[in-house]
Amino acid sequence: MTGTDVRWLTDRQILLISPQVWDHIPISKHHYAEALGLSNRVFFLDPPDWTMRPGAVRRTATERQGVERIIWRPCLPRALRFHAPGLYRIWIGREVRRLVRTLRASPDLVWCFDFNTYPDLRAFGAPRAIFHPVDPISDPRQARIGRTADLVLSVSERILESVTAHAPSPVSAVISHGTGPEFEALARAEVSTQQMDGSIHCGYFGNLDRPTINVDLLRAVARQHPDITFHYWGPFSEGSPLAAALADCGNCLFHGALPKAELAKAAADMDCLLLSYQDHETESDRSNSHKFLEYFATGKVVVSSRMSIYADDPELVRMSGAVDDSDFCDVFSETVNTLGTHNAPERQMRRKALALQNTYPRNIARIDSILCQIETTTGRSKETRS
Repeated sequence: MTGTDVRWLTDRQILLISPQVWDHIPISKHHYAEALGLSNRVFFLDPPDWTMRPGAVRRTATERQGVERIIWRPCLPRALRFHAPGLYRIWIGREVRRLVRTLRASPDLVWCFDFNTYPDLRAFGAPRAIFHPVDPISDPRQARIGRTADLVLSVSERILESVTAHAPSPVSAVISHGTGPEFEALARAEVSTQQMDGSIHCGYFGNLDRPTINVDLLRAVARQHPDITFHYWGPFSEGSPLAAALADCGNCLFHGALPKAELAKAAADMDCLLLSYQDHETESDRSNSHKFLEYFATGKVVVSSRMSIYADDPELVRMSGAVDDSDFCDVFSETVNTLGTHNAPERQMRRKALALQNTYPRNIARIDSILCQIETTTGRSKETRS
């Protein structure tokens, strides 16, 4: 096997349920849809659009092979989900069945990343269902969606356990965040130990408005190192707390959002990368981050606030030792003063190799293997699940 061979996830109709719309900055849901669409028919279901007329369904082609976008609005009051969850569960189930009839394409698999909208995945009538939360679960009702799935996945043990504590029956597994195709190409490029212009350049990219960003730490390192240029890529609002905090730091440059290919090229020129998160009930429990693999694709050293993953591997990530990140600035200073060690070719190659071990095709192959085991264990064909 090549590591990307699949048997179950081929020639299927897959309904992929996303909490973010298709034209959102591409993240894991979009990358999974794109990779699955190469050998399956994928319906990418946006979250309900409450500006549409009740009952409206719109399907459009996307620029990605095998992927259609589904936009819809259920015929129910939005407030039911918050004020009458029992009634909402029944009503949204009826609406889901109507949606499937409208699509005229019964899914073989429902793959749900959304833990707020659909409390019972069985309503879609698919032979198989995957529940795949990648953000912290803060409400047992969200976790109980896992009871209606055949397989529960997440990106960390901590998030997975928050689901299986309330939904212990399904098969469950940790599947890492994925490396997208643009950063996969970067990971395959040769390592470089040459600084861009003799000075140090440090990068950070992602949604710069995320409330989980520890703005204070990023401001502290920028002010302590006026000789280092800090580059920020990603969308941000006019009132961005991060942009406001760094407004008087002349060594911080905001480049806005870039297409992934251009971002990967820009990231390749960095000498180190930053990740600075704080705990947030719904956004981050600091157990894992999708940024790590994209950062690893550059090969360059990463300086991170305290996270569960990679905490015991200082050659891979330079991380705060203190739970409150009180030593973050010291770790950053030590790292940039010894870049030759931390960006040595052998360490860069190890980071790049890890990024390549977790491409989306490889993740899909791992999930495919689990689905095949479920099929063998249950003895049920895809047509017989009720």
